[in-house]
Amino acid sequence: MHRILEGLRVAGGMLLVHAEDNDLAEAGIQHMLSVGNTVPIYHGKSKPPETENKAIERCIQMVRDVGGRLFIVHLTTGEGVQLVGAARGEGLDVIAETCTHYLVFDEEMLRREDGIKWICSPPLRDRVAQDQLWQGLADGRIVQVMSDDAAYSWEATRYGEERFDLCPNGMPGVEPRFDLLYSEGVAKGRISLPRFVETVAANPARIFGLFPQKGTLLPGSDADIVLFDPTAHWNMGQHNSHSPNDWHAYEGVEITGKILKVFSRGELIIDGEECYAEKGRGRYLFRQLPAQLVA
Repeated sequence: MHRILEGLRVAGGMLLVHAEDNDLAEAGIQHMLSVGNTVPIYHGKSKPPETENKAIERCIQMVRDVGGRLFIVHLTTGEGVQLVGAARGEGLDVIAETCTHYLVFDEEMLRREDGIKWICSPPLRDRVAQDQLWQGLADGRIVQVMSDDAAYSWEATRYGEERFDLCPNGMPGVEPRFDLLYSEGVAKGRISLPRFVETVAANPARIFGLFPQKGTLLPGSDADIVLFDPTAHWNMGQHNSHSPNDWHAYEGVEITGKILKVFSRGELIIDGEECYAEKGRGRYLFRQLPAQLVA
């Protein structure tokens, strides 16, 4: 990994890391199985926060050793937020994201009878960690929120009914992300509206070399626009999902705010429940990472 990071630094690239110490994770899983702890809650117990924190520490040390750009994906722990913040304070080129499900759900979901729906890696944490993630998002130590979508069918998910380690990890979440982040973040006062816009648009565009063509409404930029009603109230679930997935991780969640229209390059492609985008209209964008990620 040192060699990879150094090679990416020379090439102008970025190392994205799923931060879990594999030895600790494998040992924890085998221990839980050996003592008969096979239900979903033990997925989380088998990979406690230190499994993630140790990996983050090692990756940050690699940046100290050889330089380069590090992106910690789907961060879940409060200690991880602190480690990333401290590294950035040192001037290291380290950033992090979290995922919608870590901001909305906690480990208690794994205690439900259908807890296999919320098996993901790293696992869901407790409410304290969740609050720390929101704080990291509010103050900029976490720079974006992604879905880490894993749209497994219910049939495939049920492989883990008898043993958590056999369950495919992850849940569907591309479509709900935007509405959930506004509803749980802005509407509940956890993050500001400007921070929300940075998180869903400006920061991802800058980080991945799309700015200023994307992520802003400056003259000359693509007219990618979402018209959003911040006052709409509705319940999210399978009945109003447009995903081909046959189950919904956010079934029954009350939402404040709803997307009304979406424009891509100035063209109306979503109008309420109607999709007008034609297959093949996408354009490949050649990109180069910026000299600096996010201030």
